Amino acid sequence: MIQVSNIERFATHDGPGIRTAVFLKGCSLRCPWCANPETWTAEPVLMHDEERCQHCHTCQRVCPQGAIVWQAEQLHWDASKCVHCGTCVQHCLPMALTLNGQAMEVSELMKELLKDKAYYEESNGGITISGGEPFFQFEAFLQLIKACKENGLHVAVETTGHYPQEQLERAMDKIDLFLFDIKNLDAERFRRVNQGSLKRILKNFEYVTARRPEDVIMRVPVIPGYNEDQLNEIIAYGKQHHVKEIHLLPYHSMGKKKWHQLHRPYAYEDMDMMKPEALKQYEQEGVKIGG
Repeated sequence: MIQVSNIERFATHDGPGIRTAVFLKGCSLRCPWCANPETWTAEPVLMHDEERCQHCHTCQRVCPQGAIVWQAEQLHWDASKCVHCGTCVQHCLPMALTLNGQAMEVSELMKELLKDKAYYEESNGGITISGGEPFFQFEAFLQLIKACKENGLHVAVETTGHYPQEQLERAMDKIDLFLFDIKNLDAERFRRVNQGSLKRILKNFEYVTARRPEDVIMRVPVIPGYNEDQLNEIIAYGKQHHVKEIHLLPYHSMGKKKWHQLHRPYAYEDMDMMKPEALKQYEQEGVKIGG
């Protein structure tokens, strides 16, 4: 089984041509600007849209596990009690509740992906696997990319690089394009902010680029107050490793509502989205602004 967060058909970003983007569950990093915080855990998560909610408390009454409790007109969800039955979602008339995460057989997922094979072939498109971090569910992910290649599909993987190199070695020949995030080059800052090992990421990045630099697009989310001071250094690092392209991705707040629905504080609550023009100076270095 593979845990899927979302499937986006007819995507035109994150790789060439018309694509289907598969967002998998699970990630070992905790980036505070993350646009998909619902994918941090491989387990389904309950999302609560306060704007839709009528505070009728029906969800609390119908939950067979007692996993939902209303206190002081605030919904509290106990993930340890929840069995992901979806009863609360089914009974929520204003559709204020959603359960993000679906367990699928790889064969079942492939049936969905192959529905648009004609479009992939006509446009030189394919499948983009994102997340979360696709390698987080490694064995299931490996089955998926094997199945994609057996069916003649182009496979792009959007990755943080934060996993054992042994996994990369096993999966590499089944991946046609790496969309590889490099967020900064300061190991201590990365540990403190992203809660991960920069050394592990750079080791994997250098492993791939030493062998197939033409199949690597380095992507840099530009986050005010986090890595703007490192952009020249990061760009130079990418060029040093001869990557196919370097993309600077201006900060956006499109994931903010998801943080609210998960009842988590969003660190960039009052920050405006960054305009692409703010990074225009880097275009003269052959860098693309946007993904």
